[in-house]
Amino acid sequence: MKIDAINKKILYLLQKDARMTYKDIANHLKRSETTIRDRIRAMEKVGIIQGYTALIDKTALGLNFFAIILANPISSSDLDKVTEKIKKLKNVMRVYQISGKQRLAIFMVTQSYKELKEILRTQIIPIGLKDDEIITVLEADREFISPIEIP
Repeated sequence: MKIDAINKKILYLLQKDARMTYKDIANHLKRSETTIRDRIRAMEKVGIIQGYTALIDKTALGLNFFAIILANPISSSDLDKVTEKIKKLKNVMRVYQISGKQRLAIFMVTQSYKELKEILRTQIIPIGLKDDEIITVLEADREFISPIEIP
């Protein structure tokens, strides 16, 4: 699928506000609503647009402890399998396969350090991780996703 200037503008607008209607986008880009709807559906179909989400203030829900866990799978050949298991765990926001000393970066949020330790002990370590390092986030004003500019 070709990502032309119009599709790039659509993607930019949706990144800024995924709740924009076809009509809002069409008005902004001076295109027909049908054109915008067809382009968005085509980008969804091929997987360029993978979904829509809401950013939630986790601290307002009592989730006040943010941590990044760096770790390695016990066997490097299990990296993909371990990653898939971690993605399904409670309170895991993101998991990345990374380069460096540790191969996984797990972003988590919990109510407390005590809860994080319990999740590590009972759920994460048993999956088959070693060399874990916990980095605590001291302050997180607000979660945000900045729109990327598409080349």
